[in-house]
Order: sequence, then structure tokens, then C-alpha cells
Amino acid sequence: PDEGLIAPIVMVRDVPALQALPEGAVRGKIVFFNGRMQRTRDGSGYGKAVRSRTEGPSVAASLGAVGVVIRSIGTSNNRIAHTGTLSYNISAPRIPAVAISNPDADNLERQVAQLKNGAAREVSVRLRVTARDLPQVRSANVIAEIPGTDLTQEIVLIGAHLDSWDPSVGAQDDGAGVAIAMAAAKLVANMNPKPRRTIRVVLFANEEFGLSGANYYPGEEGDENVARHAFAMEADLGDGPVWKLSARVPPRYWPVIEQMHRVVKPLGVELGDNTAAGGADIGPLRRRGVPVLAPLLDATTYFDIHHTVNDTLNQVDPNHLKQSTAVFAVATYLAAMSDGPVERVVVEGAR
Repeated sequence: PDEGLIAPIVMVRDVPALQALPEGAVRGKIVFFNGRMQRTRDGSGYGKAVRSRTEGPSVAASLGAVGVVIRSIGTSNNRIAHTGTLSYNISAPRIPAVAISNPDADNLERQVAQLKNGAAREVSVRLRVTARDLPQVRSANVIAEIPGTDLTQEIVLIGAHLDSWDPSVGAQDDGAGVAIAMAAAKLVANMNPKPRRTIRVVLFANEEFGLSGANYYPGEEGDENVARHAFAMEADLGDGPVWKLSARVPPRYWPVIEQMHRVVKPLGVELGDNTAAGGADIGPLRRRGVPVLAPLLDATTYFDIHHTVNDTLNQVDPNHLKQSTAVFAVATYLAAMSDGPVERVVVEGAR
């Protein structure tokens, strides 16, 4: 309701813990997901924690809950809540869901802990939400190309995304990625000899709220043009620096990845493996067998500001940006210069 609602809370760590509760345990109550995101260099802590946000509200609603509060999916110690997408399941009621900052979640956790120590009354939360769904509007991918020479019909794609979550200007997510992609392409354009393959920079629309630009891109291109993509990579984890170079390429192209690594190793880059997934925006291409290059950006502090008002330009380290741009430029140029044609990567489960 516009005036909000008040209900007791039930604290759980994550979705599996919620599903393990006795029947009726959360009926008429607000579920508090209190699992903490772990700080990791590769960003994997985010993927492990984010299910509480994306799936938690509908799972809670299916069990009779009337609302959800989550500990922010981020590593910030500021009293600033992290925002992000949730996906309502049409088979469950659409209940309100909010995030609170880590310090506020700590306070709520302490209040619940007092109950276990014999406090007389339960902890209730009042939710009042002013968020609204607005009509969809038209957006667009922004695409630029540097034509190749003898392999001009084949494409090396560098991607990033234009949009940001609304509380901030998105300097790290993904302004830094846009800068890396554009600057790397400019460096490659100035190389001699000129790149054999066409370099295409794609700045995808609406990554944050549904990947609509990424999902539209392969359909827009069609099967014939998707087949032109020899390699794809993207920058979407802040300014870096790049700490590892991984890939997902046909085995005979692994020596090309090793060549890239020999060039960038002095910049502090490790050699990864050949199982990389790449980023979200190139996922539709990867699922259609396009080989992936994956310079991995260091995400150790990225989630301190991710999807918050603190994602501002002063958070971008120029030295990190320069190193990341150099690594992406090397990967782009050597991919563009390698022999072809480049066969597809076999995708498990693909028809």
C-alpha cells in the first residue's frame, strides 16, 4: 500500500536457507536476507550473493511472505544501499523488496540476535516504497568500425555498455569500460601494419535492466553476419587493472592467446585458461559459438561503489585505466592479425 506495511521479520542467509524453513514460517512476515557478499578479485562473490536479490522476492512470496529486505549485494561499509535488478516470477505474488546498507543490516542483525537471547518482543520492520515501473522507451546500441585489410569481412568486437543504474553517473559501471573499449580501438587504428580484421566497438544499450541491446544485436545482425565475428570481448568490471588474460577459443588459437600474454605479462597480467565466459553483453554471441577473449579486470574494490551514488569519476584510477586499455588493445590487435578463418567454439546444449 502507499502508506507502507509493517510486519515481523524472519532472518535467513540466502534462498536455500529460506526454502529449508518449516512450512508457514514466513507467512505474513518480511524475509530479511542477511548473507554477506564476499570480496573477491574476480567478482565471483557477487554472483554467489546476488540470487537473494534476483530470485529471493518471488521465492519468499511463494511461501507467503509479504515483503523482502536484503543486505546490500556489495562490499561497501558506507550507509548507502546498493541497487540492482530483481526478477519477479509470474507464478508468485509481486511483493515489495528493498535493500539496506551493510551497516544498517548489521544493526538489524543485532536486533534479531537479541531475540535469541531472551528479548520479549519480536522485531518488526516498516516498509514504505516509492519506486514505480515507468513505460519502456526506445534506446540504441552505438556502433563504430575500423575497417580491416585482407580479412575485412571478419570482425573483432570490443563491447561495453552505455547505461548505468539510476542513483549514480556510472563512472565505473560502465563509463570506464566504454573508455577502455574506445581507447583500445583508437590505439589499434594507429598501428602499423593496419589490422587485418575489422575492429568493431559496440556500446550496448540497457545492460542493467535486461540486456536488451545485447539480445537485439545478434538478431539484428542475422546468422550470416554473426558468423563474421571472429572474436568478441568486453570491458564491464570497472577500470581494472587487468590481472589475468583468459579466453574461450578453438584449441588451435590458444597459441595466439599465449602470444598476447607474452606481450602483456610485464604489466602484471597472469595467463588464465580456455574456459572464459566473457561478459554479459557478449553472452548472446558466445552462446552462438563466437570465440571469446577475456582480459579480466580486478574487481577487488569495484563492489564498494557498484550501483551506488558513490560510482563517480573520482573513483576511476587513471593508471588502472591506462593499463587496462593497453591490454585490451594488445588483445584486439593480435586477434585482428591472426590467420583465419576462425571456426566456432562448440557450445554444449546448443542445437
